[in-house]
Amino acid sequence: MKKLAALLVLLTASACSSTGQDTPKPNPAAPPAAGAPVQLTEADRAAVQTAVRTQLGSGTASFRTIIGQRDATGAVTICGYVNPGSGDTPFIGTLTGGAFTVTDLGGTTERTIAVQHACHARGIYV
Repeated sequence: MKKLAALLVLLTASACSSTGQDTPKPNPAAPPAAGAPVQLTEADRAAVQTAVRTQLGSGTASFRTIIGQRDATGAVTICGYVNPGSGDTPFIGTLTGGAFTVTDLGGTTERTIAVQHACHARGIYV
Protein backbone atom coordinates (compact mmCIF):
# COMPACT_ATOMS: atom_id res chain seq x y z
CA MET A 1 0.00 0.00 0.00
CA LYS A 2 2.88 2.36 0.80
CA LYS A 3 4.45 1.57 -2.57
CA LEU A 4 1.19 2.40 -4.33
CA ALA A 5 0.91 5.71 -2.47
CA ALA A 6 4.54 6.55 -3.29
CA LEU A 7 3.95 5.66 -6.95
CA LEU A 8 0.88 7.94 -7.10
CA VAL A 9 2.83 10.82 -5.55
CA LEU A 10 5.66 10.28 -8.06
CA LEU A 11 3.27 10.17 -11.02
CA THR A 12 1.45 13.28 -9.84
CA ALA A 13 4.69 15.19 -9.39
CA SER A 14 6.00 14.16 -12.81
CA ALA A 15 2.75 15.17 -14.51
CA CYS A 16 3.04 18.66 -13.03
CA SER A 17 6.63 19.23 -14.03
CA SER A 18 7.52 21.51 -16.92
CA THR A 19 8.64 19.99 -20.18
CA GLY A 20 10.99 22.87 -20.91
CA GLN A 21 9.19 23.81 -24.13
CA ASP A 22 8.76 27.49 -24.80
CA THR A 23 5.22 28.64 -25.33
CA PRO A 24 4.82 30.96 -28.32
CA LYS A 25 4.41 34.60 -27.36
CA PRO A 26 1.89 36.75 -29.19
CA ASN A 27 3.35 39.23 -31.63
CA PRO A 28 2.21 42.70 -30.50
CA ALA A 29 2.57 44.00 -34.08
CA ALA A 30 0.30 41.28 -35.53
CA PRO A 31 -3.25 42.34 -36.43
CA PRO A 32 -6.05 41.10 -34.19
CA ALA A 33 -7.57 37.73 -35.01
CA ALA A 34 -10.64 37.51 -37.21
CA GLY A 35 -13.77 38.34 -35.28
CA ALA A 36 -11.77 40.34 -32.76
CA PRO A 37 -13.02 43.73 -31.61
CA VAL A 38 -11.05 46.64 -33.03
CA GLN A 39 -10.08 49.54 -30.80
CA LEU A 40 -11.13 52.62 -32.78
CA THR A 41 -8.97 55.73 -32.70
CA GLU A 42 -10.41 59.22 -32.46
CA ALA A 43 -9.59 59.63 -36.18
CA ASP A 44 -11.54 56.43 -36.97
CA ARG A 45 -14.52 57.67 -34.97
CA ALA A 46 -14.37 61.04 -36.71
CA ALA A 47 -14.32 59.33 -40.14
CA VAL A 48 -17.36 57.21 -39.19
CA GLN A 49 -19.29 60.19 -37.83
CA THR A 50 -18.53 62.37 -40.87
CA ALA A 51 -19.61 59.67 -43.35
CA VAL A 52 -22.82 58.84 -41.46
CA ARG A 53 -23.74 62.52 -41.01
CA THR A 54 -23.14 63.09 -44.73
CA GLN A 55 -25.35 60.10 -45.62
CA LEU A 56 -28.10 61.43 -43.33
CA GLY A 57 -27.72 65.03 -44.45
CA SER A 58 -27.58 66.04 -40.79
CA GLY A 59 -24.49 67.76 -39.46
CA THR A 60 -25.78 67.67 -35.89
CA ALA A 61 -26.58 63.96 -35.55
CA SER A 62 -25.32 62.47 -32.28
CA PHE A 63 -23.81 59.02 -31.84
CA ARG A 64 -24.60 56.56 -29.06
CA THR A 65 -22.56 53.46 -29.89
CA ILE A 66 -19.81 52.69 -32.41
CA ILE A 67 -18.25 49.19 -32.46
CA GLY A 68 -15.66 47.83 -34.87
CA GLN A 69 -14.73 44.24 -35.61
CA ARG A 70 -12.18 42.70 -37.99
CA ASP A 71 -13.38 39.83 -40.20
CA ALA A 72 -11.44 36.89 -41.65
CA THR A 73 -10.27 38.96 -44.65
CA GLY A 74 -8.94 41.74 -42.43
CA ALA A 75 -11.73 44.19 -43.28
CA VAL A 76 -13.09 46.23 -40.39
CA THR A 77 -16.88 46.35 -40.12
CA ILE A 78 -18.37 49.14 -38.02
CA CYS A 79 -21.85 49.08 -36.53
CA GLY A 80 -23.47 51.66 -34.35
CA TYR A 81 -26.40 53.91 -33.58
CA VAL A 82 -26.88 57.51 -34.61
CA ASN A 83 -29.64 59.92 -33.61
CA PRO A 84 -30.38 62.41 -36.38
CA GLY A 85 -33.03 64.06 -34.19
CA SER A 86 -35.86 61.59 -34.69
CA GLY A 87 -34.61 58.68 -32.58
CA ASP A 88 -31.79 56.15 -32.71
CA THR A 89 -31.03 54.64 -36.11
CA PRO A 90 -28.57 51.75 -36.66
CA PHE A 91 -25.85 51.91 -39.29
CA ILE A 92 -23.24 49.55 -40.75
CA GLY A 93 -20.22 50.17 -42.92
CA THR A 94 -16.59 49.38 -43.66
CA LEU A 95 -13.49 51.18 -42.42
CA THR A 96 -10.58 50.98 -44.85
CA GLY A 97 -7.40 53.02 -44.64
CA GLY A 98 -8.97 55.56 -42.31
CA ALA A 99 -11.98 56.13 -44.60
CA PHE A 100 -15.46 54.93 -43.70
CA THR A 101 -18.07 53.84 -46.24
CA VAL A 102 -21.67 53.53 -45.09
CA THR A 103 -23.09 50.21 -46.30
CA ASP A 104 -26.59 50.61 -44.90
CA LEU A 105 -28.55 52.89 -42.63
CA GLY A 106 -31.76 52.19 -40.74
CA GLY A 107 -34.79 54.42 -40.90
CA THR A 108 -37.91 52.48 -41.77
CA THR A 109 -38.69 49.45 -39.65
CA GLU A 110 -37.58 47.14 -42.46
CA ARG A 111 -34.23 48.97 -42.97
CA THR A 112 -33.61 49.05 -39.21
CA ILE A 113 -34.18 45.30 -38.91
CA ALA A 114 -31.98 44.66 -41.97
CA VAL A 115 -29.09 46.70 -40.52
CA GLN A 116 -29.38 45.04 -37.11
CA HIS A 117 -29.43 41.62 -38.79
CA ALA A 118 -26.35 42.49 -40.88
CA CYS A 119 -24.47 43.55 -37.75
CA HIS A 120 -25.52 40.41 -35.86
CA ALA A 121 -24.47 38.23 -38.80
CA ARG A 122 -20.96 39.66 -38.38
CA GLY A 123 -20.97 39.06 -34.63
CA ILE A 124 -21.50 42.72 -33.71
CA TYR A 125 -24.25 43.37 -31.17
CA VAL A 126 -24.94 47.04 -30.60
